[in-house]
Amino acid sequence: MKIDLHVHTAERSPCATVTEENQIRGAIHAGLDGIAITDHERLVPHKRLLALNERFEPFKIFTGIEIAADQLHWVVLGVHHPILESQGWSYPDLRSFVRDQNGFILLAHPFRYRPQLEVDLDACPPDGIEIESINTPTHRASDIRAIAARLGLVMLKNSDGHHPGGVGSYRNSLPRTVHDDQELVKALLSMKDR
Repeated sequence: MKIDLHVHTAERSPCATVTEENQIRGAIHAGLDGIAITDHERLVPHKRLLALNERFEPFKIFTGIEIAADQLHWVVLGVHHPILESQGWSYPDLRSFVRDQNGFILLAHPFRYRPQLEVDLDACPPDGIEIESINTPTHRASDIRAIAARLGLVMLKNSDGHHPGGVGSYRNSLPRTVHDDQELVKALLSMKDR
């Protein structure tokens, strides 16, 4: 299953210029089987997510959100809880909440804003890390791979698409087809062993 797990939409991310429907159409055109809409500090309302999945079936749209915490950005997948839209998260608290909710958390575009990561990942590792995206510095790829190897993180390639043509420019291949958020999280966690 080909999937982009970091996509923004104009409906909820002020920095995005593409509507959710156009992002979905772009992903289908790019040959993807699904996306996670991960707007900044905003979730797609549950009823809207159901309607989009029904309208674009068999294409899948998964629950996600991008959250700024401790000077880094984190993508949370598989958790649809309004508390995620709260401001002021610390990364350890966010990670703990996501784990309690059986979700998946990944470090988005590491080293994008700062040359050092301001979080002790060894003490509090996420589940995954973006190895490639539109906004992940390519000159830090070996550093990111080293972190992933040391901590046993799933390495993901996502577009971080905000503008036309971005979605699907990076993608992941899941080991199996998934149909809902819980199956997505299980498939991602199973990639830790590969």
